[in-house]
Amino acid sequence: MKHIAKNNCLISVIKNGLATAHFNRPEKLNAVHLAMCEDIIESTKIWNQNSEVTILKGNGRAFSVGGDLKHVLNLSERKNDESNVSKIGHLGDEAKKAVYAMSSTDSILITIMNGYAMGIGAGFGINSHFRIATENSIFSMPECKVGIVPDGGCGLYFSKMPQNFGLYLGMSGEQIDGVKMAHLGIADFLIESSLLPEIEEEFEHAQFLRDEESICEFLLQRYCKKHKTEFKVPKQFGNVLGLSSLPSIMSAMEAQFPQQAQQIRKNSAFCVYAFYESFMKNKNAKLTLKDNLKMEQCVLDKVVVRNDLVEGLKSLFVDRTYIPKFNPRTIEEVNLEEIQKCFEPCFRKLFDD
Repeated sequence: MKHIAKNNCLISVIKNGLATAHFNRPEKLNAVHLAMCEDIIESTKIWNQNSEVTILKGNGRAFSVGGDLKHVLNLSERKNDESNVSKIGHLGDEAKKAVYAMSSTDSILITIMNGYAMGIGAGFGINSHFRIATENSIFSMPECKVGIVPDGGCGLYFSKMPQNFGLYLGMSGEQIDGVKMAHLGIADFLIESSLLPEIEEEFEHAQFLRDEESICEFLLQRYCKKHKTEFKVPKQFGNVLGLSSLPSIMSAMEAQFPQQAQQIRKNSAFCVYAFYESFMKNKNAKLTLKDNLKMEQCVLDKVVVRNDLVEGLKSLFVDRTYIPKFNPRTIEEVNLEEIQKCFEPCFRKLFDD
């Protein structure tokens, strides 16, 4: 059985209880837009009805590079009008619904994050049952670089990382490879990309690979790559990230880890602060994925009306200089009352309950 979702953005082949599926926008590195979100939600229903296990990958050299914001906003002018804000909000809502649909499938979902896995695309990868990285994997949450805040459930997952390293990943947007993904728990398995076709064939014919315990044991014993190279978050770096306020974190980081501090300082100060607050709420309140997605919706609504988003995208895609004029310029200048307003409830419902 072959299922092509209505917008041709996600294609599934289902046989012997296994769905092999792929995002199908290779010319856009599988960037996420409204049509893809619709296709994800449609496809999860098909997987639930017809497959016990689903393997999801990207067509081409990316799993997914995240939201297709370049074509959502009118970049001809340096302003955010009501239409643009509405489009971003709508895309954000549908992407969160797609993340939740994927995370709650009855079919056991295995995501292969081969190539780029970024932004909301990384959210699709993280919120699956099993996650595979390869030597080609490049993971990042670069939202603060362009004037929005990491979402798609990544903030929730980041809050569970050892040594608070997820806080750094969200604030900096730093790219990490498959080895680091595996050691940080972003990926469950590190597997050579050349073995992926063989794995799919094994899954198709091996009927015992239809429960989580058997899948985990099979991948670990047969395919999981053993690396001599390890990655551990330096204890002192973790201590800095664990300080009691963002200004104190930045002050200590600039003294001890100036290169990492500089990466954060290049980004939107307002978005960095908003992510810090959302990270702490996730860490302290231990939110569910659904509650986290609702919180992310509220934050996105407040952030997209700011000029930082257009400024970041213009500098990246139009000027190609990446010297955005974010306002405020520094974390210390951020108005904390504005930050707290980001977490005020939204008036529209993201989910039915």
